[in-house]
Amino acid sequence: MARILIVDDDEITRAMLSTILNGEGHTALTEPTLTAGLKRARSTPCDVLYLDVALPDGNGLEAVPTFLDMPSNPEVIIITSSGDPNGAEKAIRNGAWDYIEKSYTRQDILLSIRQALAYRAKKLDALPVKRGRIIGSSPQLEKCIQEMSQAARSNVSVLVYGETGVGKDLFAHALHENSAVSKGPFIIVDCASLHPSIASRELFGHKKGSFTSAITTNQGLIQQAHGGTLFLDEISELDLETQKIFLRVLESHRFRPLGEYNEVFCDFRFICASNRDLEAMVAQGTFRQDLFFRIREVTIRIPPLRERKTDLSQLIDHFLAAACQENDLPLKLLSPDLMRMFCSYAWPGNVRELSHVVRALVSASSTEEVIMPWHLPVELRAVLIRNSLKGTREGTGASHPPAQAFDGREWKHYRKESLETIEKSYFRSLVQSHEGDIASILAVSGLSQAQLYRLIKKHGLSLRPRSAASQDHRPLAI
Repeated sequence: MARILIVDDDEITRAMLSTILNGEGHTALTEPTLTAGLKRARSTPCDVLYLDVALPDGNGLEAVPTFLDMPSNPEVIIITSSGDPNGAEKAIRNGAWDYIEKSYTRQDILLSIRQALAYRAKKLDALPVKRGRIIGSSPQLEKCIQEMSQAARSNVSVLVYGETGVGKDLFAHALHENSAVSKGPFIIVDCASLHPSIASRELFGHKKGSFTSAITTNQGLIQQAHGGTLFLDEISELDLETQKIFLRVLESHRFRPLGEYNEVFCDFRFICASNRDLEAMVAQGTFRQDLFFRIREVTIRIPPLRERKTDLSQLIDHFLAAACQENDLPLKLLSPDLMRMFCSYAWPGNVRELSHVVRALVSASSTEEVIMPWHLPVELRAVLIRNSLKGTREGTGASHPPAQAFDGREWKHYRKESLETIEKSYFRSLVQSHEGDIASILAVSGLSQAQLYRLIKKHGLSLRPRSAASQDHRPLAI
C-alpha cells in the first residue's frame, strides 16, 4: 500500500481525502501549510502528494518542482477549489501527474490514485536494481530479486523467509538500498540476543536517571532508524510481551522512551526476517497473529542453495577471488573432482557454509594453484565423497563435465583457460557489485588504473560511473 501526503489548508478536505485513502488501505498523512508539507516530505518518503494551490504561505503550483526533487520523487496531484485552465497547464508542465477540482467524487479520487500508483510502479520497475553482493543468476534467485525490487519501491512491510545462511540480511540490505530511504540509516536488531528484561530499553531508549545505571540518555534502536530502515533479524525469537509492545510501534510509529513523559514519533521502513515458519508458530501460540498479519504485507522466500545449484560456480568464483585477494595470493581454481563433490553436496549451511569452506580451502592449499579434494578437512571430505558417489549412482551428481572431458589436454592449456574464466568472473562481479564506480573497484582490487582498464577491456566489460544520486551508496557483500 502507498503512503500519501495531503497538503491543504481546508480541514474538511484533509479529513475527506484521508478517509477515502485510508479506507483503501493506504496511509494518509496531512499538513495544513506549504512549509509544513515541504518539511514532512523531506523527512517522510511518500508515493503520492495531493497539493492545494492556494495555501496560506505560498502557491502550490510554484512548489511542484521542489516536491518532485525530494528523494522519494512522489507523483503530484493538484487539487483546487476553482478550476483554472492556465493553472492546469502550468501544473502538468511543472511535472504534476494530475489536476482535479474539489467538486470531485469518491470515485474520482480512487481513479486518480490508482492511475498514479500504476504509473509510478511502471516507472520504478524500469529503474536498475542494486543487487549489492547477491551473487547468482538462477531463475529461483532472479525471481526473489524481482520481488525484492518491487517491494523496495513501495513502503510495505517485508518479511524475508529463508534457512540459516541463505543471505536474508543481504536481501534486507538490498531492499533498503533500492528504496526511497536508501540515504537514511539501516538499523539491525538481532532479536535472538534481545533479552526480554532489556528489550524495551534497547528498542525505545531511556532518559538519564530513569533507572539506577542510567547515567546518560540513550537513543533506542527504533529512534536511530528514523528516516531509514529498521530490520528485525530473526523476529521469531521475540518473546510474546515484546511482540505486543512492538506491534503498537508498527501501527502508530510512536513510542515512549523509558523515563520520558511524552511519546516520540519515528518514521522508518520496516523489514524483518525469519528462518522459522511464523504461521506454524501462530498456530502453536508462540507468535502473535495480529503481528504476523502486520509484518507480512510482502513475503519473499529465499531458496536454499541446494535448490539453486546452477549458482554454485558463480558463488565459488566470487569467494575464491575474495579469499585469494585477502591472503595476497594469485587466483586459484577448483579441480574437476572437487567441483563434482561440491555439486553433489546438499549444503545444509547454504551460502554461508560455502563461503567458509572456500576460505578454508584457500588457506589449506597455500601456494598451490589448484585446490584438490585432499585440501578439505577429513570430516567434510568424507561426507562429500559419500555424497558424490551416491549422486553418481542415482544420476543426481554433478552438472560439472566428467573427467574424460579433460583427457588429451595439456595442463598448461587447461590451467590458462581456467584462470581466464575465473579472472573474467571476478572482474564481472566486481564491476556489478560496485556499480561501475572506478574508485571503489581500484580500492578493492588493489590494481592501478592502467591495469584495471587493461583487464576490463580484455574481458569485454565496461565501466559506467554511478550517477550523482547514488554516489553515497556503498556496495554490500555476500
